[in-house]
Amino acid sequence: MFHKKSCTALLLSAALLCTPLAAQPAQAASDSNYQFQIITKTNQYSSVYQDAVYMRNGTLYVQLNDLVSHYGLQVSFDSTGKRAGFNGWLKKIGIRDGSKTAVVDGKIVTMSQPAYFKKEKDSTEPVVYVPFKFAVEALGGTYVGYNVKTKVVTAKNLQNYDVVSTSYDGMTYAIEKSGGQVFSWDGKGKPVKIATLQGDLDWVDFKIRMTPKGLLLFSISNSYGEPHINSETYQLLFKDNKLIRQNHADFGWGRPDLIDTYNGQILMNDSKKLRLIEDGTGNVVETIDLTKLGNKGADQQYNVEEMDADMMLIRNNHDYQLAVVDRSSGRSVTLYKQLLSVAEQKEIELDNGGPMGNGDGLTYEKRVGNTLYFTFNPLFTSGKRTVTYNLDKLSGS
Repeated sequence: MFHKKSCTALLLSAALLCTPLAAQPAQAASDSNYQFQIITKTNQYSSVYQDAVYMRNGTLYVQLNDLVSHYGLQVSFDSTGKRAGFNGWLKKIGIRDGSKTAVVDGKIVTMSQPAYFKKEKDSTEPVVYVPFKFAVEALGGTYVGYNVKTKVVTAKNLQNYDVVSTSYDGMTYAIEKSGGQVFSWDGKGKPVKIATLQGDLDWVDFKIRMTPKGLLLFSISNSYGEPHINSETYQLLFKDNKLIRQNHADFGWGRPDLIDTYNGQILMNDSKKLRLIEDGTGNVVETIDLTKLGNKGADQQYNVEEMDADMMLIRNNHDYQLAVVDRSSGRSVTLYKQLLSVAEQKEIELDNGGPMGNGDGLTYEKRVGNTLYFTFNPLFTSGKRTVTYNLDKLSGS
């Protein structure tokens, strides 16, 4: 999630000397012997972000354009190119070329030395240089100090203003990607924290809907890792603006649920147990043990692809194999073994799942009476075809 700058494990020198900066001759921005390091500690990780700073009249300057992009802010310039705005979630910084005066979140702040703008090679916009200490504090961090020997200036815990947001019924709802805090905001007062997710987010899809009986359901999907083949989902359920249910499922390299409602009830699946939630009250009507139904071990995970009064379709997220379950008896059948030829079954078993696995090639399409229709896409040959399964076989009738 970090940019091209080096991010290393957190290793702090015991010999860090925090001393005032000695005056040095002005140095060209393209040829700096000075570095900054910004230390970040969260519950999930520790890291160091490093890049160049530039000495000018005894003060270390940083390229603010690049620094703020690392923390979720966007830059814009006025028509003269002499005023710059850096904006993000609940953060606004205004800088003027040649001025010590800045505006941070509506308040006037005086920098130790004036900002300066410079047109760099291969840059379409001016690069904004400000004192490093000012930049750190404007971004909610703590300035630690300067090591004369190593020419490294250190700061810690700058805030990340990168969020994903959406609007619903006149309110703005936002999720901080760093830390997973969820806020509601009416656009007037201060945002109110309404929930916290279980970690950092990367590629996020955020949807909100009102249920028929007035509950507010947040559905959040996050793809993470490289190359973003892992998926996790969050569900937040609110009644009268209060969080009453929260669910999280980390499917790893598996697939998320394809449905989230059944028969007017809200489905909350943590990949091992499925809870059926009553609309209107938020009460748990039924809890279904998916690992027991799947019968492949307690350490397995499952998504739900279809549900009816008498049956469920669940997919194991390790081998990607689809099973049909009789909800009355709990009996389950792995479908590819019932629907495909012996040669096709062998191909699926050779695939062996994993992060790049293809699974069984079965996609559920529809139900007509007691017949389930699937599209089968062969793993190693061309030619899709429709295959069917009769539920009478499952119930034994």
